[in-house]
Amino acid sequence: MKRTIAKKHKRSLLAIISLTIACLLSNSLQAYEAPYNIPVFRHVLKKAKLQFPSKEQRNFGAFKGWASANFYLSKGRYMTFKARKRYEKRIVRSELRFGPGGWLVSSKRAKLLKSEFALDKPRSIEQITILQIHAKKPSFPLLRIVWLRKHKSLKDHLWAIVRPSPYHKKIHYIDLGKRPNNRFTRVSISVRNNRMQIWLNKRLRTTQSLSQWRGTINYYKAGIYLSGKKDVGMATVRYRLLEHKI
Repeated sequence: MKRTIAKKHKRSLLAIISLTIACLLSNSLQAYEAPYNIPVFRHVLKKAKLQFPSKEQRNFGAFKGWASANFYLSKGRYMTFKARKRYEKRIVRSELRFGPGGWLVSSKRAKLLKSEFALDKPRSIEQITILQIHAKKPSFPLLRIVWLRKHKSLKDHLWAIVRPSPYHKKIHYIDLGKRPNNRFTRVSISVRNNRMQIWLNKRLRTTQSLSQWRGTINYYKAGIYLSGKKDVGMATVRYRLLEHKI
């Protein structure tokens, strides 16, 4: 009789523990608001998929009512990406890849990406990629908009890193200025007729030839990409504007 009561008590206790865990998990999932909830991001999310931490996490357009610890709406208005790099030499991302189809740099119609983002300065990360133009084959970035803790004696600056050709490793660094504290930076990118233009806060900052990339299929990316070989730590970026037009 006592054994039977003990078994029943044990089963009841296990049921209570399981229910508690389920509630905690449910509350954790409900704590994040979906960026799709506000109209300003719906159009761009319909044409994107999310890659986290290295592969696809959400397919193209599958964002309605969905959020996670690495992709969520903060303060009811900012689409927020968060990524933690726990090991050296590992690549980690929380990043939108736009598509599903790509485009050519030779297109007569401009391929546009407009963004306004705020980047929290990390404690231990040395570099963060925020925006990209990436080629499908060969798989190289034509452009990366990055934050570097220090480069060419400049600390805490944003940079445009341009690779003029897929056949050479040479890259160009274009200084976009010091990362503003508690303010948003507006970066717009346009590609047409084998030329790329980058605007910083609505002012044209650079025009670059992409003629060596003629024939490659390309796409835009936005979010967080952590690739520093010795970096370990957390990075967060918030967008209040993100538009993609091809």
